[in-house]
Formats: sequence, structure tokens, C-alpha cells
Amino acid sequence: MLWFELKKIFERKLNLAAMIAGYAVMAVCVYAYISQATFYDAETDSYVEGTGAIRLQKERLNALTDTVSEEYITDMLEKIQRSGRDLESEEGYKEVVRHYGDIFYFVARNYTDMKESYLDNNVLMETDISSGAHFYEQRLKKVENFLNDPSANFKETEKQYWMKKAGKVTTPFRWGDITVMDIIRELIGVGFYLVFVIIICVSSVFSSENESGAASLLLTTKYGKNRLAAAKTTASVLFGTVYLSVGIWLSVGAVAVLFGFSGADLPVQLWNSIIPYRMTAAGACICSFAVILLLSLSITLLLLLCSAHIHSSLTTLAIGMAFMVAPVFLPNGRINGLWCHISALFPVRAMNFKDVIKTILSYPVGNYVISYPVMIVVVYLLAAVVSLLFINRGFVRSTN
Repeated sequence: MLWFELKKIFERKLNLAAMIAGYAVMAVCVYAYISQATFYDAETDSYVEGTGAIRLQKERLNALTDTVSEEYITDMLEKIQRSGRDLESEEGYKEVVRHYGDIFYFVARNYTDMKESYLDNNVLMETDISSGAHFYEQRLKKVENFLNDPSANFKETEKQYWMKKAGKVTTPFRWGDITVMDIIRELIGVGFYLVFVIIICVSSVFSSENESGAASLLLTTKYGKNRLAAAKTTASVLFGTVYLSVGIWLSVGAVAVLFGFSGADLPVQLWNSIIPYRMTAAGACICSFAVILLLSLSITLLLLLCSAHIHSSLTTLAIGMAFMVAPVFLPNGRINGLWCHISALFPVRAMNFKDVIKTILSYPVGNYVISYPVMIVVVYLLAAVVSLLFINRGFVRSTN
């Protein structure tokens, strides 16, 4: 029965077209991320593109320093401030910003206020370094200022939780090129588009039987009421899990063959210094994959629940697409407000793991604080379990 249900998923021409299109998107993204990589080579005064750019960037960035030490940052800021350039100007970019590359943006971001929507390059010209750069002190001060902002309305337990968590991050940060892991993380995030394929393929699993009238006949068979819904659910979950996993890991594998897993052991703080989690880039990519797999599973089961209750495949498909796309057009809401907490849990935002771990957002329950990533897991696990419990009941009742 399970094999028959899997066969039905793969026999639909629409499903096959969607599957092929999904993997084509992944292939295009692999090519785009690699081919569009650029690096300025000061020695030749030219830009290198593609695989050469990634390899050259790795070589140059790893040669800058082993750790982001206070001494290194202080020396860097002294040289930048002595240049006297407007770092937002073309001249400042060519003579200063381009020279330092990624580490310039990394440091500038550390000194830019968290509420700013853009990176202020000139903040490095204004930073007082008379007694040193105080890079890590600034990092914690930046988080503290955000938490103490009256408009954010964080509870005292939340403030203590986040300051303690931010303070436990290992410092000084190890430095190196994290480009390859950034590409891998982006490709895992592109798995978001594969979820659309899964929605297309599973939206008709129960609805098609109801539309054709076959459900009433099938449920009168010996194992109809007990095994049919279970076989359909298992087939859908198995298909979604395998399809998503294969698509992501083929893409990641292609990058790994070309560049290995360079930067896998570097801290996630190189993406943004305020990230309050002790985690490596490889760990973040694994967690990102686990989250997107959980969201895919939960969305699959929610759609199956809808499909089991609704006699229209098109309506079920529309519900799934709306759930994925509609939140993009909704505002995020006020910082730490009720709608902010709700909107942050929609798939389109929860699937971007880099944004998730750099977002200081929590869900206090009494004196206990649930972090944003943990809340995502809790909500989608709960949604998956509740959906699973009512799929069979809905299918049987909808045919009576």
C-alpha cells in the first residue's frame, strides 16, 4: 500500500514537472553562488571571479590574522583613521575598504548600532581608540543598549538571559575565510523553494480520492479505515524528507567537491559579532538543515490535514502556497511586540537560520525564557504532532 501511494505521487505529470524544476533551481543557485563570487586582487589591481575568487579570498583572509584580537583591531583602526578618508566615498572604498575586505565590514558592523538598517562605514573613523578599540566590550554594550531600549520592552529575565548568553561566547574570535560555509548555508536556505514542490505534490494526496469518489469505496475495504490514511501520510512524509534532503545535499556536495568545507570550524560570530550562540559555521549549517527539514515535515502534515478535510486539491494547494508566501508581504511589527513574536515564526522567516540566530528575540513564560530557535522547534513539532493526530479522523469523516 505504501509503494502504491508513492507511485501515485511520482506518476502525476504536474508533480514530476515540479520536482525537476525544484532541482533545476538548486543547480542554478549552485552555479550562481560560485560564478558570481568576486575578489579584488591588489597585486594585479583587478577583480577575480568564480572559483578563483573564492580560493584567492580564502588565501588572503586567512593570512590577515589568526584571531580577532584587541591589538589587531586597535592597529587596524589606527591605520584607517590616519587615512583621513570618507569611508562612504568612492576614494575611501578604493583606498581603505577594499584593502581590508570582509574584516572591514565585520568590524564596522560591530560598532554600528543594532537598530540601524544600514552599515555605517564612517563609524570606524569616529571610534575612540585612545585606550584601545575595546572591540568585545563594544559588542556586549551594543547588545545591552538594544535590550535596554524602552521601545523594545524586554523583561528583566530576558535581559539577564541574553546578556549571560552573549557573555558566554568564546572570545577572541578565531578569524578566517567563511565564504564557503556561507555558500553552503545559502544553499540549504534555498531548500525553501523545494518546500513549494512538496506542497504541490502532497496537496492532492487525500483530496484527489475525495474528488473522484474513490475514497468512499476504498474505506469500505478490509484495511481501508486503518491503513489507507497511514500509508498516504507515510508516503507523503517519506517523499518530502527524501526529496528535500537529496536536493540540498547534492548542492552542498557539489560545493564541497570544489572547495571542501573550508571555514567549518570558524565561529558563527564572523557572520555577525552579536550572535549570542556558541556555535561553529558547520554547526549552524547542520542546525539550518534540521530546521528546514522540521518545517517541511510540519507543513507536509498540515497540508495532509487540510487535504483530508477538504474535497478540493486546488484549495489545499492555495492554502499551502498562501502559508508560505503571504507572510512576506506582512510587516515584522514593533520590536519585541506581540506581532513581532508571531510573524517571526512564519516559515519564510524561520527558515533563514542566519537571521534567526542573530535576532535577539525570546518568548518568556513566567521566569523561564525560550529563545527564538527553540521556539521555532517547539511550535513546528507541536503543529506536526497535532496534524498527525487528526489526519485519519478527518479523512474518514469527510467521506461519510
